[in-house]
Amino acid sequence: MPVTKQRSRLDVLDYLRGFFIVVIIIDHLSRWPSAFSLFTGQAWLWITAAEGFVIISGLLIGYVRGYKSKELPFATVTKKLLLRALLLYAWSIIATIVYTAVIWYVPLRGGAQTLPMDVGDWPGLILQTVTLTYTNVWVHFLALYAIFLAASPVAVWLLRRGQAAFVIMISLLLLGLGWQLQSEVLQWQALFFIPSVAGYYLPSIKIRWQALAVKTRRTLVASIMAFTSLTIMLSVITTFHAQLVPELADSLNAAFPKETISLWRLVLALIWFGGFLLLFIAARPWIKKWLGWLLMPIGSRSLTAYILHGLALCIISFLTVRGDNIFINTLLGAAAVLIVWGLVRIPFVQKIIPR
Repeated sequence: MPVTKQRSRLDVLDYLRGFFIVVIIIDHLSRWPSAFSLFTGQAWLWITAAEGFVIISGLLIGYVRGYKSKELPFATVTKKLLLRALLLYAWSIIATIVYTAVIWYVPLRGGAQTLPMDVGDWPGLILQTVTLTYTNVWVHFLALYAIFLAASPVAVWLLRRGQAAFVIMISLLLLGLGWQLQSEVLQWQALFFIPSVAGYYLPSIKIRWQALAVKTRRTLVASIMAFTSLTIMLSVITTFHAQLVPELADSLNAAFPKETISLWRLVLALIWFGGFLLLFIAARPWIKKWLGWLLMPIGSRSLTAYILHGLALCIISFLTVRGDNIFINTLLGAAAVLIVWGLVRIPFVQKIIPR
């Protein structure tokens, strides 16, 4: 029974991670209007799927490399984390070079992203890619993830010594430094390392949660989900219908700038993640029955899907031009997701690309 419950919890995380990847694929395809914009927000809401993906990655690192590996020698855990960081760093270079070359030399009728170097500037591309000055937007998270993994042994070492508060304090201090230096890495690390603390104490959190009275648990769940729903609706209104509440939209949108991980954005991202997690836990049987075939392969091999989703975008951009037909754009969004779904199921792909 404990094994079944453990697997169920991990299934939920895989479903949620798969959902985040699906949203990222559709947002990166950027064919609007589309029916899918109803749940993706076109990556313009206060919080996006990218934050959720970083949060769940930090949570799992804290759980898998922290809690589950705490009986292993620290040197062994450190080696695994650093090798994983090196692997993702290498793939960020490979994917960036490949996608940049495709954009340079393949006629993408549907349009392509703007690049920071001239066509054929291979020395500049290689130098910027190796130094992480430039990473293609389709695999941008790989570079961040590699850096966070390389720094993770410090967090694991502190967590093993019961210094969770110190990990959070350091992360918040680095966030503040990131504001001063306008450093993306220092800002986004807070969305990785703060959840890693929760991941390390996940079993303890579950025990304490189950110890609460049923009425208390229901009240907390209802409150978190209600607040998540309310703020999502506010985000939709202030983002896409700001003319209805101009003053409110100006003040609220200023608290969630796209170019910065503000304190408000950090807190709300954690709350929204909690709301979505509770929703997926409640809807797990339904998700497993109707969407498990899609979300589980993509979620359990999320990095494979993330690395390859640019290929799906290139295929669609090569074959189609942009238009404003909502039906066609919705079909193209579904096609992009299904192409990625098919790619991650190929045995050869599973062998060579990290999951």
